[in-house]
Amino acid sequence: MQGTSMSDDVKIVRQIGKYSVKAIQSKCIAAASCVAIAPNIFKLNEENLVEIIEKGKDEPDNIMLAAQSCPTGAIEIWEGDKRLWPPL
Repeated sequence: MQGTSMSDDVKIVRQIGKYSVKAIQSKCIAAASCVAIAPNIFKLNEENLVEIIEKGKDEPDNIMLAAQSCPTGAIEIWEGDKRLWPPL
């Protein structure tokens, strides 16, 4: 994938529909806006860090809105090798 590396701070990567969703826990500040918008996809763990619910499903628009709501960009949305959010 272009524009970022799959380093240790990328804790969770899941394919959800057409999107590859990455939750980067080192950027998470537990604002929980992602959980409020897409509670079937995102949750905060016991350390108050973002996680992707393993079998969660939601509309692609909700997943994108949840990522866009994150104040620190802790959620990346990819389609193939193109990063859709946050923009490069």
